[in-house]
Amino acid sequence: MKRFSRENIIFSAIIFIASIMRFWNYWNWSFTHDELGAFVRLNYSSFSELIELGVQNQDTHPAFTQLFIFAWAKLFGLSEASIRLPFVLAGIGSVAVLFFLAKKWFGTTTAYFSSLSLALLEFPILYSQLARPYSFGLFFSLLTALCWTNLLFGTGRRIYLKAICYGIATVLCMLTHYFAFFLALIVALTGFFVLKKETWKPYLLSGVIAIMIFLPHISISLHQFGMGGIGDWLAKPGKDFLWKHVLYSLNDSPIVVVAIAIVSVLSILIYHLQISFSPQGVLRTKFQAICLVWFLLPFSAGYYYSVYVNPVLQHSTLLFSFPFLLLFFFSFFPKEISAVQIQKNKFNNIELGSWGVILLFSTVIEKKLYKREDFGIFEEINLAAIKLQKKYGAENITTALNTTSKDIFDFYFQKKNESVSYTFYAGDDSTFTPNFLKQIDTCTTPYFLYGWSNFKNPFEIAEIIKRKYPCIIYDERHFNSQVTLFTKNDSCKRDTITYTYLGFEFLSPDNTKFGYDSTGIDTLTVHSGKLSLRVKPKNKFSITYRTTVKRLFKDNAGCVNISFWIYTEGEFNAQLVMDIGQPIGKRDWKAKLLPKFIEEKGQWQQVFATFELPASAYPDDEVKILLWNRGKNSFFLDDVVISSFADSKYDPYAPSFRK
Repeated sequence: MKRFSRENIIFSAIIFIASIMRFWNYWNWSFTHDELGAFVRLNYSSFSELIELGVQNQDTHPAFTQLFIFAWAKLFGLSEASIRLPFVLAGIGSVAVLFFLAKKWFGTTTAYFSSLSLALLEFPILYSQLARPYSFGLFFSLLTALCWTNLLFGTGRRIYLKAICYGIATVLCMLTHYFAFFLALIVALTGFFVLKKETWKPYLLSGVIAIMIFLPHISISLHQFGMGGIGDWLAKPGKDFLWKHVLYSLNDSPIVVVAIAIVSVLSILIYHLQISFSPQGVLRTKFQAICLVWFLLPFSAGYYYSVYVNPVLQHSTLLFSFPFLLLFFFSFFPKEISAVQIQKNKFNNIELGSWGVILLFSTVIEKKLYKREDFGIFEEINLAAIKLQKKYGAENITTALNTTSKDIFDFYFQKKNESVSYTFYAGDDSTFTPNFLKQIDTCTTPYFLYGWSNFKNPFEIAEIIKRKYPCIIYDERHFNSQVTLFTKNDSCKRDTITYTYLGFEFLSPDNTKFGYDSTGIDTLTVHSGKLSLRVKPKNKFSITYRTTVKRLFKDNAGCVNISFWIYTEGEFNAQLVMDIGQPIGKRDWKAKLLPKFIEEKGQWQQVFATFELPASAYPDDEVKILLWNRGKNSFFLDDVVISSFADSKYDPYAPSFRK
């Protein structure tokens, strides 16, 4: 009774800690892009429309979370506090389920350490506070593992009820997230290696239940897989992704990594003999192998698919398998502590308390979880637009906002019952930069307000604005988001590093840095002056500009801008290239596609591109800027400008903290 009381107290303390960590300030920060993306897909008149238009055609996840949000919002509204509450509760529930699972597999000490880790690590806390499939997926994945264990390793009592519970938990995984679906499939397949004679029929029954419930969703899943995925913005994982993910899940903290290594090694050294010669030793080894398989297989499948098919692998998609890594780390404690090992038991208590303090310090102090921004914001941008238009007059400000969908930016405007006029740009639209260039050229208001979120905003945009509006009178920066008010003022002069102009009329010292076929100088059609350069199909590199890093960039950082005018009556498939490095050795090569700037044939049109200096560049490295006539086209070129400025330094992913 005494041992149960102690266990009950520690379990309650862990759940209390998990609750505090997840409830703390969960409502007091802006909805993220993915959350808002789900909310704008709720306004349908019927259930069938919600499925067809809101899930099947616009989502990459199974339907459960979207349907849950649809029903929950009808009852409790779309405030941050109400809509995130069920996900916070699911995160707390995950800690409890992991405790019971760990206790069944490895004993109470492992249950203490693994559940406390899930309660306090930043990774599971952060994704428990989002109204997205991750928190539900984690809870259902652990529930599936627990029900699987009860069915295959429990007593024979109520075996068919256990099979029904396992089947329902499995299908909930399948309906929540496709990585949770895959983990549930791995769990199911693992069961065939440990089945007993009396569990065959109920185990097959659980599979039939899961399949029958999921059947209506199959057509939705097939359609979603046919749409592709998120590879248009997500990069392929590198070969070191697994190691980086393990570090990320452990707070990217040397303190946490060293501490968990010490706890694991000490538990092996102290309890190795007892575990090895115990009757439960073989079963423990099986569960340890299962932990590794269930953690590594989802990663391996996601990595292979991401590299060879379409990038889908992110830290968040591996949340569902992460608890099994924790179980493995802490699986070397004995299942039962004998009476003669009371001193070791006290040592475990010291270890557990120290581990909790280390995790709490790392998550709250070291990682600044409750102060740091981890996602692009929207509410703050909306509030800034409202405030600035009221302060300076809406008629005096041209406003442009950029994200994936206009409905996402409108969410907080509508919530606050504010009408704000703005031009919307989708940052993944290939015409974004040329259309923005035209808007700035024709803009007549004294102020220009630009806000963006959830995109790596093209460096060209700020540079295009600064050509006409060089003064910044308001700038609010956040992680992967920003809102800035620009204005015109003759007193504002940018600190110029390089400004080189080539109009083909005369030769200056700067012009000697350019290389081109001078026999193409022509008077037939010009943008300004009397001469232009006629580029012929044979001119592979129409024009080349050569300099060094230290002459073009300040403090070995920043951006360079290239603009010129093109006239063509035919195809234009050129690319602008920046090539940096030593004459012999590795070089960094980047290209910008230019056809998007040419909307109409037979007239002069401006091209504008910005390149960021790569971090690997050295001051004495050669810089070559090339206009590559890849399509072997014929066109005219005029008014080439290459410029760089001291304020052209942008870091959209710089750490940012909540105001």
